[in-house]
Amino acid sequence: MDGVSNDRKPYFVTWKDAKGELQRIRRTPPPKLHDLNEGDEATLDRRLGDDFPSGTDVAIEPSNRRQPNILKLKNENGQTTFVPYFDLTGKIRRFRTVDGERVADDTRSSGSDDYVDSSYLEWP
Repeated sequence: MDGVSNDRKPYFVTWKDAKGELQRIRRTPPPKLHDLNEGDEATLDRRLGDDFPSGTDVAIEPSNRRQPNILKLKNENGQTTFVPYFDLTGKIRRFRTVDGERVADDTRSSGSDDYVDSSYLEWP
């Protein structure tokens, strides 16, 4: 998977517990399991909701660094939704920038289709 970023810089989460004491834990983002990037486009082949019916063209927006396997999709009306990368099915068009121009990139693979359980990231 060329171009896949595995930047897994740890971060800290701080909160107050039920007793009012400050708690702090260190978390590490999961590895990125796909090679979809900001600016790529897709045509959905299944419905993702009322605003995202089958056949909708969507743009892939920047994702959260802490959740790299969740994609932010934006339709032509400016509405957005979030889906796990393995729920994005349909025709995907990848792009890259060459000499300041946006060109189609057909050389990249489609990435991993294997499901990896990320339940360990759920909040307590």
